Amino acid sequence: MKLRLFFAFLLWSSLIFCFGQEKKNYELYLEKANELKFKNWETAELHIKEARKKVSDEDLGDFYIEAAKIYSDVNYFDLALDYSSKANHLFLDKDAEKTAKVNGILAYIYSQLNDTPRAIRYYKKLLNFYQKQKKEAEIIKSLNNLGNAYLVLSKMDSSKYYFEKGLKSFENYNNPVLKAFVFSNFGKFNFIEGSAAKAEMYLLKAKEILEKNKIDDKKSNYQVNYNLANFYIETKNPPKALLYAKNVGNYLTLNAVNFDTTNYLRTLYKAYQLNKDYKLSSETFKKYDSIRELLNVEEKAVNVERLKVKHEYELQQRINKIEQDRKNTLYIVMVIILLLVVAICILLLINFRNKAEKLRLEKKLIENRERELEIDNQMKEKLLVYKSMEQSKIEEIFKSILEQVNVLKSKLNDSEIDEVSRIVNEIKVNTKQDSWGDFEYHFLNVHESFYENLDAKHPGLTNYDKRLAAMLKLKLSTKEISNLLNVTPKTIENSRTRLRKKMNLTNTKEDLSQYLNEL
Repeated sequence: MKLRLFFAFLLWSSLIFCFGQEKKNYELYLEKANELKFKNWETAELHIKEARKKVSDEDLGDFYIEAAKIYSDVNYFDLALDYSSKANHLFLDKDAEKTAKVNGILAYIYSQLNDTPRAIRYYKKLLNFYQKQKKEAEIIKSLNNLGNAYLVLSKMDSSKYYFEKGLKSFENYNNPVLKAFVFSNFGKFNFIEGSAAKAEMYLLKAKEILEKNKIDDKKSNYQVNYNLANFYIETKNPPKALLYAKNVGNYLTLNAVNFDTTNYLRTLYKAYQLNKDYKLSSETFKKYDSIRELLNVEEKAVNVERLKVKHEYELQQRINKIEQDRKNTLYIVMVIILLLVVAICILLLINFRNKAEKLRLEKKLIENRERELEIDNQMKEKLLVYKSMEQSKIEEIFKSILEQVNVLKSKLNDSEIDEVSRIVNEIKVNTKQDSWGDFEYHFLNVHESFYENLDAKHPGLTNYDKRLAAMLKLKLSTKEISNLLNVTPKTIENSRTRLRKKMNLTNTKEDLSQYLNEL
C-alpha cells in the first residue's frame, strides 16, 4: 500500500513538472493536498511537505496560510495553529488583507477548541477589518460568528445584539446562503433563550430559503439540518429529529475524520435513541466513539496548548516591541519638541535682546538729538543775548556820541554844523536802532509759540511784561536784564515781583524762570 502511494506521488510530481508551469509549483502541490485531505490524508500531507520544499521565501507567508487552512479542515489544530502563528508573524502590521485571513483561521481554530474568548478576540478583529473594507458578506459572517461565540458563553444580550445586527443587514443586502445561516443560528439562540415557537419559525425559514433558492452548498445545508435535528431532539419530536439528523449526513464527506462527522454521528445516535431504535443507536454510537478516538483530541489538546502559549508569547513580544517602539518614538518626538522649544526660546531671546538694543540705541539717538537740539537752542539763546547786549552797547555808545556832537555844534559855524548834522543823519540812517525788535525776532525763531502760550494762559500782560518774561525764560540774570533794558537791577526786581503777582504765583514757591520755561 505504501509502495503504491509512493508511485502515485511520483506520478503526480511528474505531471506537475510537465503541465503545471502556469502556477507556482508549491501552489499546485497545495491544490492537490486540498483535494485529497478527506480522501487520502497521508498523500495529502506528502504534498504539503513537498510544497514546503518548493516555496520561496517571498511566498512563505502565503504557504503558511493555505497549509493552516488544510490542517484546520482535517482538525489537526496543533499544526494549523503553528502555521497560522508563523503567517501572523510575517504579515502583522505589513499586510492587512493577509493578516485578516490569518485572524479568520485563528478564530476558527479557537472556536473549535472551545477557547471562545480567544475566538471572539479574533472575530472582532475580522469585523473591524471588513467594516473598514465595506465587505458586506464578510461583515455578516463575522456578526454571525460573534453571535454564536457569545451564545456558547451564555452571554445572551451580546449574542442577540450581533445576531440582530446580522439580520438587519439583509434589509439592503441579499445573499440566501448567508441569510439561511443567520436565520438558523438565530433560531438556535431563541430556543436556548426559551422561545421554542420563535426558534422553530427561524429554523424552518432557513430551510425554506435553501430549498426555494435551490442551494446545494454543503456547509449551509449541513448547518441548517444539524440545528433542526438538535431542535427536534430537544423538543422530543422523534420523526423530525431522525429526518433532519439523516439529512445532515447527505452533506458530509464519507468516512472523513473530523468534528463535523462526530457531531453528525452524535446527533444521529440521539435521534435513533429518541425513536427507540436502540440497535441503530448503539451502532451509530460505536462509529462516533471510534472517530472520536481517531481524532486523538487529548493529545492534540496538549500540543495546541503548547502552541497557544508559544503564539501568545510571540504575540506579546510583538506587542511589547510595538509598545517600546511607540514609547521610543514618543521620547524622540518629545526631545525634538523640547529642542524646538529651546531653539524658539533662544531665537525669541535673541530677538528680544536685538529689539531692546535697538530701542536703547533709538532712545540714545533721540536723547542725543534732543541734547543737540537743546545745545543748539542754548547756543542760539546765548547768541541772541550776546547780540542784544552788543546792540544795546552800540546804541549807548551812539547815544553818547550824539550827545557829544550836540555839545560841539555850539562851537561850530553854520557850514560846519550842517556838515556835522549831515554826517549824524547818515549814521542814524545806516545804524539799526531797534535792538529789541532784533531780540524778539531771534527769540521767536527758537521759541515760536512762547508768546501765544503766554497770552493764552495770562492775557492782559503788557509788552514790557512779555519782554521781561522772555528774558527770564532765557534764564538771564537780573544784571543782564537790567543792561538790556537800560534800567537798574532794583527796577528789574520790582518788575519780577509784579509779574509773579499778575501770574498768580505770589503765594507759591514755584520758580518764575522754571514756570516760564515750561510754557
